[in-house]
Amino acid sequence: MDAAQWDERYRASAGGVWASEPPAVVREIAATLRPGTAIDVATGDGRTALWLAARRWSVTGVDFSAEALGIAAARPGGDAVTWVRADVHTWEPVASADLVVSCYLHLHDNAAAIARVAGWVGVGGTLVVLGHDVENIAAGGHGPSDPAILYTPELLRGALDKRFRIERCERVVRGTGDAELRGGHTHAAIDTLLHAVRVR
Repeated sequence: MDAAQWDERYRASAGGVWASEPPAVVREIAATLRPGTAIDVATGDGRTALWLAARRWSVTGVDFSAEALGIAAARPGGDAVTWVRADVHTWEPVASADLVVSCYLHLHDNAAAIARVAGWVGVGGTLVVLGHDVENIAAGGHGPSDPAILYTPELLRGALDKRFRIERCERVVRGTGDAELRGGHTHAAIDTLLHAVRVR
């Protein structure tokens, strides 16, 4: 979907598409970190950016949908986040960040896009990437049905260079109590998680 199609989806969503909090595994990882600067890539209607800001992170939320950013900015705590309308293929932060998070960013150039956003992590900082795994199709979980844009652990691991130490890169099952959509899911979903630290 392009920006105009996402704008239309958010316009028709009656206040937001996604669940009110980030995925549980993202919360678990972020909760172990000392708050600093963070970039939420493909922030959508802001759930991860707002959650981080409420925990004293200085957050920039980036998305190419103006409608999504409008919803995010209007939410409680929205004025604590810097919202940027931009494409991850071309945008560059003014400085590296202590934490870069990307949840459910699915593109035809996934590996290149993840490698690009990894470059925004400062030395000592953390990268967290979570998205639908290719096995999610057969599992019947919510998400895209085009395997060309889905993740595998091998794809995410291969997107990083020797500047990073990989803490976790694996498939994770997300139950119905950790739904991606605001209205919930009826089936568990299979995601790929990448958690890495930049060491140089």
